Amino acid sequence: MVYNDSNYRATLVILNDIEKRGLYHFNPEYHDEQFFRNFIDFQKSFSHTFAETIKKLDDFETKRDEVILFVVYSIMSYIKSHLKVFEKFLKIIIDSSKLKGGFDENTTLSQILKKICNKMQYNPKLKNAIRGLFLADFADAIDSQQFLILNDGHLMIYPKDDTKKKLISIDALYDDSLQVRSIFDAMLDWAGEADKPSQKQTDAIDDIVRNLVFQVNSLDAKLDRIS
Repeated sequence: MVYNDSNYRATLVILNDIEKRGLYHFNPEYHDEQFFRNFIDFQKSFSHTFAETIKKLDDFETKRDEVILFVVYSIMSYIKSHLKVFEKFLKIIIDSSKLKGGFDENTTLSQILKKICNKMQYNPKLKNAIRGLFLADFADAIDSQQFLILNDGHLMIYPKDDTKKKLISIDALYDDSLQVRSIFDAMLDWAGEADKPSQKQTDAIDDIVRNLVFQVNSLDAKLDRIS
């Protein structure tokens, strides 16, 4: 994984702009050093633990659909955990008194991003880009339990809302997991507490997910030929 990628750089630009415009303020009531240390440990160990669990599923003759369900739910939860960290991080560094309506412990990531963007007077295009960067729609859907995991490996968010419904493939979901890792690394660097995981720690999960995507695509191709 390249840490100086577009998501990493974009996050640093936003955080620097927050500081430049005077929105930075340390809020000790939201700061929990042990929480972040535990999360960093979780992030580092997830790939290895996930890989070992997948390998052991074969011993129990687990069905393919069940493996897909496990993989999608695990990666989805991994992403969700990062989004919760982003919410907490922003509450630590943003001056609540400078945002309309402020924020509290119940303010969601999507809501605080909206307040920040409005205060910064970003244009609609940039606001949408920032929502996309921080996967705000994904966060809202998962928090409100508006999602379905399909047998073909897709995650569907907002299944009952035709205007917001979206299908996310395993491949795209994995890319989202890389995206949130880059954002978190940028946050740590910006805060001066960077402790980046190495490339090797992502190899196991990368191989598993890519292989599973290949299997799903191969099965789809076979079904197409049969039909």
